[in-house]
Amino acid sequence: MPAKLSFKSVSVILIILLGALAYFNCLQGDFIWDDAGLVERNTYIRSLSGLPKIFTGNIWAGIGESSRAYRPLQIATYLIDYSIWKLNPFGYHLTNLLLHILAGIALYWLLKLIFENELLALFSSLFFVCHPVQTEAVAYISGRADPLAAVFIFMAFGFYLKFLQTQKQTDYLLGLLSFILALFSRENALVLPVLLLTYHLAFKPKPAVKKCGAFFLIAGIYLALRLALMNTVLSDTPVETTFIQRLPGFFAALANYARIIFLPTDLHMEYGGDLFKFFDFKVLLGMGILIFLTACILKSRKANATVFFALIWFLATLLPASNFYPLNAYMAEHWLYLPSIGIFIIFGKWFADGYARKKTRFAALLLAALLLVAYICLTINQNNYWRSNLDFFKRTLKFAPGSARVYYHLGNIYCDLQDNQRGIAMYSQAIKMNPAYAEAYNNIGNVYINSGRNEEGITYCQRALKFDPKLPEAYYNLGNAYYNLGEKTKSIEMFKVSVKLNPVYLEACNNLAAGLAEAGDLDLAIGCWNQCLEIDPGFTTAHFNLAKFYFMRKEYDLAIKHCDKVMALGGGVDPRFLEVLKPYRKVK
Repeated sequence: MPAKLSFKSVSVILIILLGALAYFNCLQGDFIWDDAGLVERNTYIRSLSGLPKIFTGNIWAGIGESSRAYRPLQIATYLIDYSIWKLNPFGYHLTNLLLHILAGIALYWLLKLIFENELLALFSSLFFVCHPVQTEAVAYISGRADPLAAVFIFMAFGFYLKFLQTQKQTDYLLGLLSFILALFSRENALVLPVLLLTYHLAFKPKPAVKKCGAFFLIAGIYLALRLALMNTVLSDTPVETTFIQRLPGFFAALANYARIIFLPTDLHMEYGGDLFKFFDFKVLLGMGILIFLTACILKSRKANATVFFALIWFLATLLPASNFYPLNAYMAEHWLYLPSIGIFIIFGKWFADGYARKKTRFAALLLAALLLVAYICLTINQNNYWRSNLDFFKRTLKFAPGSARVYYHLGNIYCDLQDNQRGIAMYSQAIKMNPAYAEAYNNIGNVYINSGRNEEGITYCQRALKFDPKLPEAYYNLGNAYYNLGEKTKSIEMFKVSVKLNPVYLEACNNLAAGLAEAGDLDLAIGCWNQCLEIDPGFTTAHFNLAKFYFMRKEYDLAIKHCDKVMALGGGVDPRFLEVLKPYRKVK
């Protein structure tokens, strides 16, 4: 007779199966938006040699861009993915899905410890795993920081609760370690000590400052290090608005968040940094919601600890993304990844209470099943939004017709598809909306240069530098244009500036090396190509050029070494060159 599965085992199986069912179709998605910089062009994830740089640099350092966002664990997971999948997006999507399911399982474990109610924990975790509002964090590869941080936040909280039960220092240390890993994943992990205090306030009224002290200490050290090393605590967004100007946006966001939790349709990216007036309908609605939630918190303080804890969870985890401190948008769907759990806890309690009563048991189960089916269907449909770049930006444009960034990215896509005319039209529209859009001017210049219209291209690249004098791509494009016009010395100077501004700019470094080699400076050229290989050891172009020029210098062992490396990396080598190298190979 087969062994009977425990409730815990059935719960974990359900979380895995329903999570996989809701997100299976996201596995075929492309790299989209920030994936280009965080994964496709990220030089730090190409080999293990990039690992120290990942932990000492900002999140965009792998493409040479400055940022004060520090999420090394997120980038480290991309390094692992790259070692297995290279640039096949399937593997990256698979990791995101696995992390989301793992977050669901960790949440189930945590909620069981908090509420000692398996049904509440199961219902809440299933709603969390299946709800379509999570698609931005799961189906979008660059959204990985949310499920990754959530896994460690839940583990840290869970181990802390285990410590309260067992008084084992091992549990406490595991909780602290998990908290550190959560902070390395995403900044919103800073809210954990507040959640721990909320737990004590709701369920354990005795003071808990000593028990939580180490968590607050770690949070303080983390903030101090960010302030010292990156000159900021949370964001690198320039402060162009006042707190009073941004405040109505929080209430508008709250109204939108309430809508998409209870009616999760028309989900999309790019809500933008809109400013609202205090008497806008959404703002007034958001104020009403906040007043209602505050009243519920005060009322449930002694009457219903579960609701009290859940609503504090919702507001506490939402505040870091409230735009009180300026962010790049007034709201974003992935900012609900953690806060939504507070609402799902209330859902879970309602269904668990309904199931506990015999008269309403069937109705509660049926309604929960219907709700989960609806969530799964909506999630599967929303995953299609993230399937291809072109469809993604076209649909986003419908919801954000005033976004210069969306037009800019559409321009990139059309140019990649060799539809330069439409690409230039998209760039021009982006410039119309943002006359100082340096990248758009630069990309128009790049299109003209690649089309042989070098003088026009130079004009546009120079316009780009007028608005952003430190744009390395503009100098790179100018270097190509001057080379095409026969101005080789000027071309080399442009490539030098580009590499100086962005030391990990492979294409600029390679073209600089080629220009130096053509000018007869072989030592400098070889140095540049070796610099390329320090950035990306798998850069076959640099290996081949080194093989060629080492041969010219009669350094045959090095020529053979780099030639073989090209072939080992899957690159092609002219058979005639291989024949020329044959006499110099040592017989083994």
